[in-house]
Amino acid sequence: MTGEADYGALLHESAEDLYEHAPAAYFSSLLDGTLVKVNETLLKWTLYDRDELLGRKRFHDLLPPGARIYYETHYAPLLQMQGSVREIATELLRADGSRLPVLMNSTLVRDEEGRPQIVRTTAFDASERRHYEQELLRARADAESRARASLALAHVTEGVVLVGYDGRVELLNPAAEAIFAVDAAAVTGSPAAEAVEGWAALCDGLMVGRPGERAIAEVVPATRHGNEQWLAIAATDAGHGIVYTIRDVTSDRRLEELRSDLVTIVSHELRTPLTGVYGAAQTLLARYQDLGDAQRRTLLEMLVEQTRRLSTIVDQILLTSRIDTDNVVAAIETFDASTVFETAVQSAPPGEQQRVIVDVQPGILVCGDLDRLRQVVTNLVDNALKYSDGAVRLSVAPREFTARFTVTDEGPGIPSGEHAHVFEKFYRLDPQLQSGVGGTGLGLYIARELVERMHGRIGLLPRASGTTFFVDVPLAGKS
Repeated sequence: MTGEADYGALLHESAEDLYEHAPAAYFSSLLDGTLVKVNETLLKWTLYDRDELLGRKRFHDLLPPGARIYYETHYAPLLQMQGSVREIATELLRADGSRLPVLMNSTLVRDEEGRPQIVRTTAFDASERRHYEQELLRARADAESRARASLALAHVTEGVVLVGYDGRVELLNPAAEAIFAVDAAAVTGSPAAEAVEGWAALCDGLMVGRPGERAIAEVVPATRHGNEQWLAIAATDAGHGIVYTIRDVTSDRRLEELRSDLVTIVSHELRTPLTGVYGAAQTLLARYQDLGDAQRRTLLEMLVEQTRRLSTIVDQILLTSRIDTDNVVAAIETFDASTVFETAVQSAPPGEQQRVIVDVQPGILVCGDLDRLRQVVTNLVDNALKYSDGAVRLSVAPREFTARFTVTDEGPGIPSGEHAHVFEKFYRLDPQLQSGVGGTGLGLYIARELVERMHGRIGLLPRASGTTFFVDVPLAGKS
């Protein structure tokens, strides 16, 4: 019984007490906004004394400038029209100048004849709600930022790999997937050393930049499924793991190697004929009157031959450039295969023409670029004459869909292991020129490219001795 009586005393509260200490602020104002009644909660929130507010301040005096404008242009007119406003988010201006976020509800009280009398307002502390909204906005902004970063990461051409301090893969972008031939979903969470082939070797000794520092990329070799790659890798400590940026520079390195080969080979190949031209011309100029007709003719022939050689080198370089920029188109036509060998024989040095033996029957019609096919066969004949002392045999034979042109010599031959490389750019079987036969290493590369543009193919046939090159081009009416 005593307990019940105590509870009864606690539950006995006056309406005035409930008004003054309610969890919400209550206040009443006249139509001009003058405050006429406020509860204790409002006073605590705004840090004002009651006497400072009642009859001395108007409602909009408790509002900061922005909220005051909103009150006058929207809040008050809406209240007049509707008789009430609900859940208006604004701020109250405290006595010390600080602001309190609130949600306000106002009701316009009218008399029996409907005339406005007074405004009653309730304000709820919205600090937590405002904080929650700000957190939501920050979270949304962060999510949007991450989404944009993820989108950018998905489209950058450099590979990006994030590896945690525990050595496990946390992220791979699409470029990294392509470089390492792995699936991000399959390897995420796995140890990088197991997920990416050769990862340990790639990162061994790699300098890791400190957070905020720009890491210097190092170019390292890599092997992927038997193919050599060159990767430029930079590593930066991101604070919760290591970020690796990877760029495949294999093509750049190959280009640099090609440039080096071009400079080396061309400088050597150009120097030799230039020296001959210069020497012959200088001799003619200085001793013309002392030389006999035969000597003069020999020197002039040397000038012609070396000039032709220079022209051939320049033509090969220019044609290679056009091929590499895909600026060479085959002019396909139908012609008799026997006409192809005419130029090849006529282009041979006068003293070498008798070594060329042609075995071709007229009437074999083929489809191709006559000038380009002559250029290819002439190059093969020129090589055969340079690398052998015996006969060079040319033949054409029809097959099911193609005509096969063959150029056979009796020279030292080409090892079978080199067959796959002889058509590569700048490749030379005798790079040290021990045989005394020079060359740019572009002839067979050009030949392959030209034949492929005629929808044909070029290669070598296996032989016990000597070398046989073949060129297959479509037969007329069979392509």
